[in-house]
Amino acid sequence: MDFKIFEKFPFAYDMETLDRELHLRGNEAMLDILEPIYERVEQIARPKAIYFQAEVTEKTDESVKINGVLFKSALLRGYVEQGEPVFPYIVTVGTELDDYSKTLKDSMDLFMIDEIMNLLVNTGKVFVADAVKEELGWQLVQDYVPGNGEEWSTVEQKRLFDMFAGETTKIGVTLGDNYFVLPGRSTIGILSQKR
Repeated sequence: MDFKIFEKFPFAYDMETLDRELHLRGNEAMLDILEPIYERVEQIARPKAIYFQAEVTEKTDESVKINGVLFKSALLRGYVEQGEPVFPYIVTVGTELDDYSKTLKDSMDLFMIDEIMNLLVNTGKVFVADAVKEELGWQLVQDYVPGNGEEWSTVEQKRLFDMFAGETTKIGVTLGDNYFVLPGRSTIGILSQKR
């Protein structure tokens, strides 16, 4: 498989964007806490992503197989057709930022870093979706995340994770207890063409 790996996807936020995205409403005290933390994030963060093109190899009334791997997501099954390309992906804030977040003790500092890491994961998801859209000429993509809002069990994250065949080590991602992707601010999913 041809894995696309990004060892530092681009990100840049000004304070106005951070204020809006973190819902700080211009609170000067909160912005004063945020600013040095974000300066440190800019210095150390290495958010990463990996994705590859796969194919819906089988579709039944109850399941979908992607490259022969079985998934039982009703949502995924409802939006893909046999023979269509799909793109499994992983996005992570990276171990560098995860390690930094563990050094913070103040509750407001922890709130700020947590929100910044969420923003980075979302930025990474958009980055991967844009790369896929450009690669295939798609106008829109649909994002499926195991365990997110439907009966798609997180147990199926292991099947999805295993499809990356060890390439996840190149972005520092592992699978932890209960099949959660680590570091903690990471996500795994499948992109397909949205109609």
